[in-house]
Amino acid sequence: MSNYFIGDIQGCYKELLSLLEKIAFDPQKDKLWLAGDLINRGPNSLEVIEFAYQNESSINFVLGNHELHFLAVATKQRHIGPNDTFQDILQSNNLANIIEWLREKPLIINNDVLNFMMVHAGIYPLSNTKITLAAANEIEDKLKSSEWLNVLAKMYGNSPIHPDTVKNDWEYSRFWLNVLTRMRYCYSDGSLDLETKVPPGNQSHELKPWYELANQLPQDRKIIFGHWASLGLFTFKNIYCLDSGCVWGNDLTALKLEDLTIIQQKNLSS
Repeated sequence: MSNYFIGDIQGCYKELLSLLEKIAFDPQKDKLWLAGDLINRGPNSLEVIEFAYQNESSINFVLGNHELHFLAVATKQRHIGPNDTFQDILQSNNLANIIEWLREKPLIINNDVLNFMMVHAGIYPLSNTKITLAAANEIEDKLKSSEWLNVLAKMYGNSPIHPDTVKNDWEYSRFWLNVLTRMRYCYSDGSLDLETKVPPGNQSHELKPWYELANQLPQDRKIIFGHWASLGLFTFKNIYCLDSGCVWGNDLTALKLEDLTIIQQKNLSS
């Protein structure tokens, strides 16, 4: 049995199948751990989500910002955007089941047996693991509850940017959803900058990648994330970014947990 982590797929179904062929993935024995953003921007969102849905006994994933946005659009909490490409899911006969299935998915997977933590965008650098997991679990519970539509409707926006300025439950949810699914850079005081998307080294001098500010993250496990295509395949201490920008014409990346082997599949349309 092997465990493979895969970065943002974003509807790149052909590349996913080719990558799984390269690693000889066997759903009867192996496990896939997907770092969110399975859908949107790419050409085949429905095929990717149906593949994960049909093989859920061997596939685990965290919610990314694109899954959350899809849920908001699918439930009419938000209008579809000009760059969204999940119309195929919206037209699926299985839409209702997909919505309910996604609502049950976590924002963080913290695995004590395999010693890893997986999140879509990052771990808030000025909080410890206990606080982060508690925040994620609270929002996960809201998404499973009767409050879930309000969570989706009120999650949009870049404020508050610091936990000390949170004024109510909805701002709390928005702040932590932004941390877990959108964060890249922070100021030294922990305030979020959700606009800057450039690779490290090209940002304003007062901004730092979140992982450079983090000093309370567990050292006994690997921390896996995606989301940051301009960062690409990257390792910092025990932290791994696996979003290598397949949807933008680059590679889809898998990391084998057992020996840290990297396997990549080039975009087949570029």
